[in-house]
Amino acid sequence: MKESKILKIFCYILIPILILVILFSVFYELCKKEYTEKDISNKEYFKTDSFLSNYMNILSSETTNLIFSHDNYKSIQDGDYEICYEKSLYNIKDLYYIIFYEKFAITNVELTAETNSVEKIKNFIENKSSKKANIINGIVDADSELIENKAIQYFDNFKNKYYTIKDNEENQYNEMGQDEEYIYLQEYGDILYKQWHDTSIKDLQIFTSYKEEIVKSEIDIFLTNLINELSPYEDVLLYSIPISTILLCIISIYLIISIGHTKGKEEIDINDFDKVPIEIILIVDCIVVSLVFIFIDNIRFENSYSFLISLVLTSFFLIYIVCFLTVVTIIKRIKAKILLKECIVIKIFKWCFGIIKIIWKKIKEIFNKVKKDFDNIKSSWPYEIKIILFIVCIFFMALGVIIIFKELGLFIDIVIFGFLLYEFLIDVGCYLKIENHLKEMYNGEHTKKINSKEFPKKFQNVVKYINDISTGFENAIDEGIKSERLKTELITNVSHDIKTPLTSIINYVDLLKDEKIDNSKAKEYINVLENKSQRLKKLTEDLIEASKASSGNVKLNIEEININELIKQTTGEFEDKFKEKNLNIICTIPKEILYINADNRYMYRIIENLFSNISKYALDNSRVYIDVKKEFGKVKIEIKNISQDKLNISVDELMQRFVRGDKARTTEGSGLGISISKSLTEIQNGKFELQIDGDLFKVQLEFDLLK
Repeated sequence: MKESKILKIFCYILIPILILVILFSVFYELCKKEYTEKDISNKEYFKTDSFLSNYMNILSSETTNLIFSHDNYKSIQDGDYEICYEKSLYNIKDLYYIIFYEKFAITNVELTAETNSVEKIKNFIENKSSKKANIINGIVDADSELIENKAIQYFDNFKNKYYTIKDNEENQYNEMGQDEEYIYLQEYGDILYKQWHDTSIKDLQIFTSYKEEIVKSEIDIFLTNLINELSPYEDVLLYSIPISTILLCIISIYLIISIGHTKGKEEIDINDFDKVPIEIILIVDCIVVSLVFIFIDNIRFENSYSFLISLVLTSFFLIYIVCFLTVVTIIKRIKAKILLKECIVIKIFKWCFGIIKIIWKKIKEIFNKVKKDFDNIKSSWPYEIKIILFIVCIFFMALGVIIIFKELGLFIDIVIFGFLLYEFLIDVGCYLKIENHLKEMYNGEHTKKINSKEFPKKFQNVVKYINDISTGFENAIDEGIKSERLKTELITNVSHDIKTPLTSIINYVDLLKDEKIDNSKAKEYINVLENKSQRLKKLTEDLIEASKASSGNVKLNIEEININELIKQTTGEFEDKFKEKNLNIICTIPKEILYINADNRYMYRIIENLFSNISKYALDNSRVYIDVKKEFGKVKIEIKNISQDKLNISVDELMQRFVRGDKARTTEGSGLGISISKSLTEIQNGKFELQIDGDLFKVQLEFDLLK
């Protein structure tokens, strides 16, 4: 169907007919009221302020012409008056005037033998039209009440100021005031002066007459006749608008789809006309359309109405053919993808772009070379010198702008300064964002990345480096966590594997103890086996507990704990061990009962590990301070003792696993007690702090007070 030539030709013929129907219908609906009620509106027009404004502006404009341009008009002399004639056309019918100023007059009454004097012109104006309006030295005498009452509003329009140049006679020179302006003509050696004159409505005499009727133009007559011709078909035209529009849309869609398709050809059918550059076709179109409009504009509408209609239709079809050919070839070129390929403008643009690209490449090479040399020199300058040079350059640039552009220079400097300030604030904002991100990285937030879209191009490399560093930190932390997890799993698995044979050893040692062995050496060996196996069992249990605590793989049973009772109970259990070393326990517990939310079993284990550490490493015959206190909504447990050995080890080292203050390892500690206590404190949302000052060993636990 899209390859049918007959259907396409039918559509091409139908399109202009539908367009004409739509245009005539829309024109009729829009213009019928204006041209059928024109006479009524004309009568009302002469009672409006719009008429008064138009009327008075005509008179004031002609007054200005009389004063400033009377030498440019054709004129005749009538006694003392020089009468100037100006041919003028106005839309008010039979509007005639004559305006007098000093010895000059201007009129639009054609100067003939019957109107060659002032009196004859006045009589012509008075007898020609029905309405009269005269303004004599500022006094209005008019047949129209509108002009009579409101013309005074426009009197300021008649004010003019001009000067005349006169010879400087001696007596005139002496009488001249200081306001006069002198002119010295070098060519003649004369001194002249300007004499200023002010005019107003009181210096004028204006005689006018008109008819209360608007002059119909030729186009108005033509359009009125056309409306009258279409009026019998008003109902048909009204319904034809939607029908014609729908048909036009359907036909246009069909043609857009089918244009370029020919029977027997799969590709778009391109002819020689389609290979002509589109710019040439568009230029020819503009010339043809312009000539058509110029021709129509120069036609006189006195010709017969039928001739004018046929001329308009012929022009319309000519324009349609031109537009039709252009649109068809554009659609075919678009479908064949050759519209831009054959376009002269595109070819010129590509050529210019190639030239510019080559020039830009050369400039860039020179600039990069100069910049490289300058950077090599600049890199050796101190930072302060760079700032001073920048400020000096800005100052001289601003001064140069003021010198070149003068008054405008200050404004340009303000604009440039505002722009530089804006760029500076953007850079400061970028630096602050980078600084905040680095602070977050410093505080342990490594997963967050900087959004590079929020930064200008000059910061892109810095943002990339920081994001790469953040990714590296994140990977390193992940690797560390993975390594720590594997180590913890290894310790746990090995501890479990050791625990099974160890249990068997302990059981067999117990069985040996139950046997009646008389050999004293054997009994001694059995006691050593028992002590060492129990110590190994305790070490294995500590390893398992340390791995669980450090990995957080601990199931907590959170409940209210009376911290006062817990300290008293644990102190009582360790009383015998403290007495073995003659330790004086000074325990300070408030009378107020303090509660915290924690796991009772693990809290006991924390205190037990710390007390066990005191019983092993505290100096004999020394004091141990245990203080429980409430501060700012917190419960603080502080334990202090004097170490029997010098603590030449840092706090960080002592907090690590398997590290003890006893370097000689003469005690039976595993080095896990403090590490376990710290981990158990932190998983219960507490705070564990260790301090060493010489031989003083101080531990402080902090938990939220339960109200």
